[in-house]
Amino acid sequence: MGKKIGLYIHIPFCKKKCLYCDFVSYESVENGLVSEYFDSLQRELIFYKENYDIEIETIYIGGGTPSAVDTKYIERLIGFIYSNFKVDENCETTIEANPESLNKEKLKVYKLLNINRLSIGIQSLNDIELKALGRIHTSKRALEILELAARYFENFNIDLMIGLPYQNIESFSKTLETAISFGPPHVSVYSLKIEEGTYFYDAYEFLKSYFPPEKEERSMYWLAVERLYDFGIYQYEISNFARKKFECKHNLKYWDCESYIGIGSSSHSFFEGYRYSNVSDIKEYINSIKNGYLAVDTKEYIDDEEMEKEYIILGLRKIEGIDLLKLERRFNIDFMKKYKTQIEKLRKYGLVEINSHFRLTKKGMDFANIVWQEFI
Repeated sequence: MGKKIGLYIHIPFCKKKCLYCDFVSYESVENGLVSEYFDSLQRELIFYKENYDIEIETIYIGGGTPSAVDTKYIERLIGFIYSNFKVDENCETTIEANPESLNKEKLKVYKLLNINRLSIGIQSLNDIELKALGRIHTSKRALEILELAARYFENFNIDLMIGLPYQNIESFSKTLETAISFGPPHVSVYSLKIEEGTYFYDAYEFLKSYFPPEKEERSMYWLAVERLYDFGIYQYEISNFARKKFECKHNLKYWDCESYIGIGSSSHSFFEGYRYSNVSDIKEYINSIKNGYLAVDTKEYIDDEEMEKEYIILGLRKIEGIDLLKLERRFNIDFMKKYKTQIEKLRKYGLVEINSHFRLTKKGMDFANIVWQEFI
C-alpha cells in the first residue's frame, strides 16, 4: 500500500497581480512559457513516481490563477496524474479560479476532468473595494460566475476578505449575505495582511486612513461566524467554514501535519520527515527540472520536538482544537505536565480551554498569534 499524500500543484500565472498579493505569480499566460512550465511539472511528478510508492488522496491546483491558463494544460496535467499514480477513488480535487478568467465552458471541462471542488477568489462584491484591491473583475461578473458555479459544482468555495480599503461593516454584510444566497457549502474569510513586497506595503503610510479600524475588522469577522452558522455553514478552522462533510480535506492535511507534496515553482512539501520548498523563479525552476535536478530551494528535517510544536500550533487553528489523547500517543508525552506553564498562563487570560481537546476560546481566536507564540 502506498503512502497516502495530498498533492499541491502551483500554477504561477495570472492576468494581473493584485495590489496585496505576495504569492509568486506572473502577469503572463504566454503559451510558450506555460507549455514549458507544464512539461516541467510532469518531469517533477515522474521523480516521485520513480522513487516513492504513493497514493494521492487530495489534489489542490492553486496559484496564481489556474483558471487563467488554457484548459488543455489542466487536462494534460490531470490525465498525466491519473495515468501514473494511484489516485483514491474519492479523491478531492480542487482548482482555484477567479471570475475574470472563468466561464461556462471551462467549468464543463473541469467537471469532465474529475475536478470536483472549485475555489473562487471573489474577495468582495463591492466594486469600490474590488478596484482598491487591484482586482480586474467587477461585482457583476462575480455574481454571474457564482451562479454558474452553483449550477455546475456541488462543492465550491467562496473566498472573501475583510479589512479592505473603503470596507465597513455594512458593505461586508451586504457582500456576505449575497454570497450566502448562492448556497456555497464552503466559505473562507481571510483578513487582509499587508505583506512586504506588495504595493500596499510600500504605500501603507499614504493609504492607512482608507483601511477600517482593527475593531471594525474584528466585528466583520464575528458577523461572518454568526451569519454563516445561521445558514448551516459551521466554522471548522479560524478562517474556514463549511457545511458538514464539505470541509476541505486537502487543507486539513496541513493542519493535521499529514504528508503532502508540492509541485511547481515556490511550492512547499512535508514528506518523509522533511519540510522543503521549491525555488520561486519560474525560469530557474524550469531550467533545474530540464537539467534533471529537483528545483529545491530550502530543505529542513523536522525532528520529533519540532514536529510536536507544529502539531500543536497548526492543530489550534481548528475549532475543535487538538485531541489530547491523539497528541500524547503520537509524541509519547504528558501534555498537561510538559506544557503546564504555558497552559496556566493562557487559561488565566481566557485564551484557551481544555477538556478532551485543547482549543482556543472565542477570545483566543482574536489573539491566536499570542497563543501560538507560547509554543514556538
